[in-house]
Amino acid sequence: MTKAGELLWVNEKTFIKRDLNGNVTHFQGIVQDITKQKVSEIALDEALVKQNDLLSRKQALETIVNHSPVVAFLWKAGEDDEKELWPVEFVSDNITQFGYDVDDFLSGDLLYGNIIHADDLPEVQLELSDICQEGGKMFVKEYRILTRSGDIRWVEEQTFIQRDDEGKVTNYQGVILDITERKGSGC
Repeated sequence: MTKAGELLWVNEKTFIKRDLNGNVTHFQGIVQDITKQKVSEIALDEALVKQNDLLSRKQALETIVNHSPVVAFLWKAGEDDEKELWPVEFVSDNITQFGYDVDDFLSGDLLYGNIIHADDLPEVQLELSDICQEGGKMFVKEYRILTRSGDIRWVEEQTFIQRDDEGKVTNYQGVILDITERKGSGC
């Protein structure tokens, strides 16, 4: 504690001087102020605890999503929404319900628009583009997708449109839910 009442962290090294009989005669030492280092260590420890907590929450959320019927996506927005095929930045593991692997999308070899039924793709592109241009924040649409095996499945997409500080669309965060049974067998 300083004279002004400020608490400091110190590293102290003390050498004990003894006489010929082994009795302590002097203490000689160095006291070094390590407050800045200690404050940094404490901040780092707190950040690591927070990071571990966030990682645990992320893992719990991924477990919930991966065991649910919805597939979560994060799509990158492009310059021309009306022709966009939406590169995938994240897709939940349960994309396997449609026969695809996460790596199919994350590698960039498969864009999300590539699995939308060819008859539905232009309408999806146009509606999403219109919502984005109007400043909308949410896109909800039912359409068909193709599974890896070529089967047709109906999905409902619910997507939040993400924008930067200038209002430019940067990403789409959303989920798709297989609604084929609800739609009936008339795919």
